[in-house]
Amino acid sequence: MPAGEAGGPFGLALSARSDALQEFEGGPGQIAIHGRNNLGGTLGTAASHGCVRLGTASIDWLAGRIGPGTPVTIDAG
Repeated sequence: MPAGEAGGPFGLALSARSDALQEFEGGPGQIAIHGRNNLGGTLGTAASHGCVRLGTASIDWLAGRIGPGTPVTIDAG
């Protein structure tokens, strides 16, 4: 995604679906790990509809190390 786009600089789609949204912008309510560009909210708070927001350095690091089909486990604990 373009770096200036909301949620940029990366959006890494997961196979999980949102409990809050059955649809998002014409597609399924798919959950992603993405950046915070042009989005409000504070990291570590429930500020989205199911996605995981990361700071730019963290999403840059993650996007450089995983590819399509990589299993992802989210541990909120």
